[in-house]
Amino acid sequence: MILEDWHTHSERCHHATGTLEDFIKKGIDLGLRTIGLSDHFPYEFLNNIERIPYKEYAMTLEEIEDYLKTAEILREKYKDKINVRISFEIDFFENQENKLNTHLDKIINRLDYILGSIHILDFHDGKGAWGFDDSRFLKDYEYYGANRVYLKYYKTMQKMLKSKNFRLDIVSHLDLPKKFNHRPSNKEEVENELDKTLELIKKRNLVVEINTGGFRKDVGVQYPEEDIIRKMYDLDIPILLGSDAHSPAEIAWNFKIMIENLKKIGYTQLAHFNKRNRSFIEI
Repeated sequence: MILEDWHTHSERCHHATGTLEDFIKKGIDLGLRTIGLSDHFPYEFLNNIERIPYKEYAMTLEEIEDYLKTAEILREKYKDKINVRISFEIDFFENQENKLNTHLDKIINRLDYILGSIHILDFHDGKGAWGFDDSRFLKDYEYYGANRVYLKYYKTMQKMLKSKNFRLDIVSHLDLPKKFNHRPSNKEEVENELDKTLELIKKRNLVVEINTGGFRKDVGVQYPEEDIIRKMYDLDIPILLGSDAHSPAEIAWNFKIMIENLKKIGYTQLAHFNKRNRSFIEI
């Protein structure tokens, strides 16, 4: 069984543990063929992040170059033992793509792939943007309620997918609002927005990650749910695996079980990236 982990976070993102080399060594110990280094892209240049503890969410702009250089040196050092792929997980902020690209353009040719994510929502009601997957903002989640959060999340993701200026290769943790096991009661309305989102993913020819980090959270299951994965399979949307590891011990979390489940659904391939070119491996 070929194992590749495309979603990991090291100490570089200021809320995880372990060096980039620690992650690579652990990947080798586990027999991975590929490990993706995908720390969070900076937030500091964005507008309307006053409430966000962004210094704890990601590296700074000044740290980007050292992150990339270190990753490139390690890729060469361990090239005979494991494929090291270099990436960023980048958050979508509506109407701020140009600010992002001012910085991303400088280094994008050094990346193997980009994870596109949404961790922060803004209801434009004067309260400001907040991190719906951060336990420190649970009061905000309760204030808006699961119904509104899920709908806002998928509508924001649709804007991300429609944006011609937001570049990504992989959609991360597709149903992240369930992290703390909050579930919407307006299931039909949410499912309708989810279906629109999946159609846009298909139209843009993107990959969706099967994120096993959910097994380590309150919800206790991967992102996305099995019924969503089945919809993705019917739409012929490609997938790959990411552990969302925040320590080396979490690399490839539940991957073997997950692959067996994916096979039962019907998937026979996982996506692979190199210099933002996509290929596939058999499972």
